[in-house]
Order: sequence, then structure tokens, then C-alpha cells
Amino acid sequence: MLKFSGSVIWRLGTRAIPRNYSSSSAPVIKADKLNPNDDVTIKSAKTKDDDIQNSGLVAAAFAHLTSPDPPEGQKRAQVPSPKSVKPNKNQQIDAQIANASNIASLLLVAENAIVSRRHALKMVSILSEWSSSNKVQISDFEKDPRFLKLCRILARTPTAHAMSSLNVADDLSTVLGITGDDEAARLITNLTLPQMVKVMKALHQKGRRSTPLLRALAHNIVKQPEVIDLKKSADLLFSMASLNFPDPVLLDKICHDVITLLPTNSDKPAVVTSIMVSLGLMRYRHQDCLSALAAWMQEHSEVTRSSDLAAAAQTLATLDYVPREAEPLLRAIDKLQEEDLRAPSSWLELVFSLLVLGRASERRLRSTLSAGFIETLLAAGEIPIPARRKLITIDAYISLAYPNYTGPRLPEEIPVGVPIVYTKEKSLYVQSVMDTFRSLVSAEGFLKKDCNSNMGFLFDAELALDAKCHPVSLQKAANNKSVFRIAVLCLDYHDMCRKTAAPLGVNQLYTKLLQMKGYKVLQIPYTEYNPKDKLVTRVQYIEKRLKDLVSDKRAS
Repeated sequence: MLKFSGSVIWRLGTRAIPRNYSSSSAPVIKADKLNPNDDVTIKSAKTKDDDIQNSGLVAAAFAHLTSPDPPEGQKRAQVPSPKSVKPNKNQQIDAQIANASNIASLLLVAENAIVSRRHALKMVSILSEWSSSNKVQISDFEKDPRFLKLCRILARTPTAHAMSSLNVADDLSTVLGITGDDEAARLITNLTLPQMVKVMKALHQKGRRSTPLLRALAHNIVKQPEVIDLKKSADLLFSMASLNFPDPVLLDKICHDVITLLPTNSDKPAVVTSIMVSLGLMRYRHQDCLSALAAWMQEHSEVTRSSDLAAAAQTLATLDYVPREAEPLLRAIDKLQEEDLRAPSSWLELVFSLLVLGRASERRLRSTLSAGFIETLLAAGEIPIPARRKLITIDAYISLAYPNYTGPRLPEEIPVGVPIVYTKEKSLYVQSVMDTFRSLVSAEGFLKKDCNSNMGFLFDAELALDAKCHPVSLQKAANNKSVFRIAVLCLDYHDMCRKTAAPLGVNQLYTKLLQMKGYKVLQIPYTEYNPKDKLVTRVQYIEKRLKDLVSDKRAS
């Protein structure tokens, strides 16, 4: 938006006596009749009354960059129907606007073409940007009839009430309706904090992941001096999680504001749970904020619902973080029963989360493998792949942790056809690690890749080493207790928490399961291993990690 000074600020920022178009003594100059070469018209436009009218019109036009559209029933002045303009004509006008390098060439488009509201908005936006960067002065074009034509198109309803009620950033429909993301992003600076939150929510609801617009929102929200209240924080976090936009600076500000305002909330558990869930979805391990949220649930146990406790367990398990002071909260979670949750899938998520946290009892694990529970899952349709993988993992754990277990086991048909595949990025990362291993273990019989654990997950490689860290063939190592069986888990960006570099809880569970099977587990996180490093550097890193693992200096 424009920044004005002196008398121009007064003229564009306030309204004098609005011109009454219905007055018989007030001649109306139609926008399409204006001609820069018509002396009579120009003189008429320069009268005192018209100066007042035009200054208000200019202010309204710039304000309308983010102002609401009138109701559908209202008549639109000077706006041709989009259907009446051929697509190729629109493209020509877009090209002319894009190629304009000065006021004259830009306003020439308004003079020679049928200008739609979208084109008018784009041209006024460009003039606003030029003026803000001091490329041009507002006085260079504010009285130009072609510019006033654009103002009238944006103002739409030429009445005194409508012209005086157009406030800057009064509504967000214009920002969201702009086709060009960069152009819309420029308008964000004129919005208030509540309006920026509304834009973020609207982008989430529309499923529109506009990176320039999201970055502009994040940057300008962070610049706001005011503290973001809990409801707005919850809305922002959920929208960011849905749009997969975990901006670290904005996340940090939100978390600090949440910590500040949590003590003011005494009876609204939903907003606390929403914040907790969103942090888990974005894998954002802000330990101070998580501790504050857990403490709030403990202190307000009378209003905290069963679903809130289950959601907290899931987030803490995802991030593999349990605050030191959260034991009362965990005890409350331990008391949850299947009937406390609405859906059987929620019970499965809770039991799996407790397994990750190391708090799942045999009774709870057994409940998810019972025939009755499996039938309730199937009653809702085919069991989703993620849920089937969790069931496979639970079944594997119970068989390893309880050798004498005689309870129900997972039906054989559940694991059938469950794909375990990597993303493209993870595959490239694993391939780099395996290429490095070839320099240490060249023979095929000494290194097995892409190993199916039969516990609901893959591990990336298996090898065996003797006490001196020399490779041993896997065939010889099968029944040899004097050698070390090594399982390799490559952890890329999606396997690690944000903010705090730590493996996700599920990867820690996989590590525990492999250890229960007799493996020493070598985790290779992307934070320590860089595929772009020289081969000798990568080899030295893995060699040192293996030596530490064999000598028990580093368990995983």
C-alpha cells in the first residue's frame, strides 16, 4: 500500500463532505467518457468539488485492494462480465500490464482496453508498489482520468455511504481472490493480525498452498508486536500443519506466546488439545511448550476430557518426549479404558502411543489383538494400512516381551499385502549410505540391504562384525554368539523431530524391537551424515560409529 505525507495523507486518508451524486447541481463525469485530450473534461475534473471527490475515490481504490465485494445483488459499475471478454484478449491485457515500465504505458492500457476489475486491481497494485518504493509520486497520476477510471471500477458502488465506508483491509476476499500469489503477498502488510490469521485459515480451507503468500503471512505475523491469543495460535498451528508449512520462526513465536497465555485459560481444554495435536502433526518438539501444555492438563484435570488425554499421549509419543513433571498426566492416561474413547481406531492409537512411551501393559496390548476388537475395526470398512502396521508391530512386541504369552494373536490375513515403501527422498538417502558401506563391506554375503523386520517396518541393512570390527559373513554369523549382528536404520528429515534434533518416537520403538531380537542398532541421522560429503569423510564417520557400537560406547 501507499505511504503518503503532508496534505496528501489528509486527502487520501479522510473524507471531506461526500459528494451527493443525486444532487442536480453536481455533474457526474462518466469514467468511459473521460478523455485526456478533452480540455473541458480535464478542467471540470479540477474543480474544488471534484478534487474532494477524486481524492476520496483514490483513497477508496487503494483501500479496496483488501476491501470486501458488495453483495451479489448490487449492481457493479463499469465491470464487464468475464464471459464477455475473450481469453486471448485477457492474456493480451495481462501482457501489456506486465510489460508496462512507467505511468504512461500502464495507464495507456486503461485508456485503450475494456478493463475488468481484476486488471484494475493489478494496475492500482503496481502503482501502489511504485509509489511505496519512491519510483513515482502519487501526484503524478492521482488526477489522471484514466487512473480515476480504475478507481471507479474498484469502488463499484458510487454512493457517498459506500465510498466513506471502505476501510483498508476491511475484508480478505480481495487478497484471496487475486490470481497472482506474489501480488497477493504484497497486500499482506496492510492486514491486521486477526485478518492475517483469517487468511491462513482460508488458505487451509481452500487447500491452497501458496508458498509466497504463506511466507508473507509468516513474516508479517512474526513482526506483530502483540501476543497471539490461544485461539488464534491454535488456528494458525492447525492451518500450518494442514498446509505442511512448518515455518520455524513463526512456530517459535506461537509457542512462546502459548506459554505466556496458558495461565489465563481455565476452562477451554479444546484449544489446548488443538495446539498439542498440531505440534505433533508438524513434529515440532518445543520442549518448553509441551511441558507447559502437559502441566495445564494436569492442573485442570476437572475439565480435561478423555479425548484430550489420548491426544496428549499421541503427541508425546510422536515426539518421544515426556516432561519430567508429567507423571500425574501419564497416570491419568494409564487409567483410560476402551469405552472412554469413541472409536476403536482411537483406542488402537492410544495403545500404540503407550507402547512407544514404554507404558503399555500386557492387558492393553492383548485388547487390540482380540477377535472382538479386530471385528469392530473391520466393521468400519477395510483396516487402513497405517493401522495394520501398528497391529503388526504390537503383535511382534508382545511375542518378544512375553515369551510365555498365550493370549490372542493377530489374524494371519491382517499382515498380508501391507506395503512398506520409502519416499523418493528417503530412498536417495538410504542409497547414499549403502554406497558408503560398500567401501567397508564389499562382498555381497557380508551385507544385506532392504531387510523386512516382519514387525511392521523395514531396516536398511544387516551386517555382522567380530570383536575387532572386521566383517563376518552373515551365513557364519547366524548361530555365532561371539559376533555382533548390526541393524542399520537410516533416519532422514522425515524421521526426525523439528527444532530438537531427535528421532521420532516410532523410530525409537523400532530400535527397541531390533535390540530385543539381538541386534545392535546403528542409527544414521541426516543431522550427522551428509550425502554430499566426500566419500572418505562418510566412510570415516560410519567406521567410527561401528567401532563405538561394537565397544558399547554407543548403544544406538
